[in-house]
Amino acid sequence: MAGSPKVDTNGWINNPDYEIFFDAIPARVRIVFGGADIADSSAAKVMYELGHAPMYYVPQGDVDMAFLEATDHDTYCPYKGHAGYWTVRAGGKASENAIWTYGSPHREMAGLKGYLGFYWGRMDAWYEDDVAISGPREIPGRIDTTNQFKCLFPDLAAQWHGERNTGISAYEFAPTSGTVVWWRDGDGREWQESIRARVLAATDLRTDGDAHPYG
Repeated sequence: MAGSPKVDTNGWINNPDYEIFFDAIPARVRIVFGGADIADSSAAKVMYELGHAPMYYVPQGDVDMAFLEATDHDTYCPYKGHAGYWTVRAGGKASENAIWTYGSPHREMAGLKGYLGFYWGRMDAWYEDDVAISGPREIPGRIDTTNQFKCLFPDLAAQWHGERNTGISAYEFAPTSGTVVWWRDGDGREWQESIRARVLAATDLRTDGDAHPYG
C-alpha cells in the first residue's frame, strides 16, 4: 500500500510569531563571479530570519540572467515556500545551485516574489557603492543566528519532542515565545509547556538588582 503523499506545511500556521525581516539596503549592491557582474542593483534587500545568517536578495531585473542556468533543484521552507535554483557560469567557472527564488512564496512573504537570493560564499566578490565588503550587512536590532531559543538554551532544546512537535523545530522560536509545545526529558516523561515558561524556570534571579556603574 502506497504511503500518503508528503504535505508541505505552512509554518506560519503552527508558529505565527516566527520572525523574518526583509529590509532595503541603502546602497548600490554589485555581485561579481568569474570576472563578470552577475548583479548590479540599487534596490537590493537583506533578509533577517530567526536562526539564519543575513541573506542578500536582488530584483530579478537587476540580475544578468545570461550567466544563469536553471536547474531542477528544489527546496522547501515552511515560512517562504518552494525555491527554484540556478547555477551561475562565468569566466570558465561554475557555482552549482548558488542562486534561488521563491516563485510562489507564501502569502505572509509575498514581498519575496521577483527577488533572487545569493549564497554569499559562492560568489567571488561583493560591493556596496563600489566598496568591497567581506560579509552581509547586520542592521542593529535585527535578528541573527545567535538569539534563537535553540542556540541560547541548548539543554532545553535537547528536550524538544521531535515526534509530537509536528511541522516546527526548536530553531524557529525566540526564547520569549509563548507557544506551547511538547517536551520529553531523559526519563521519557512527556508534557506540554510554553517555551517562555521553560526559559524562565531555567534562568536565575540576580541578588544585586540595585547595582549600577555610577557608585
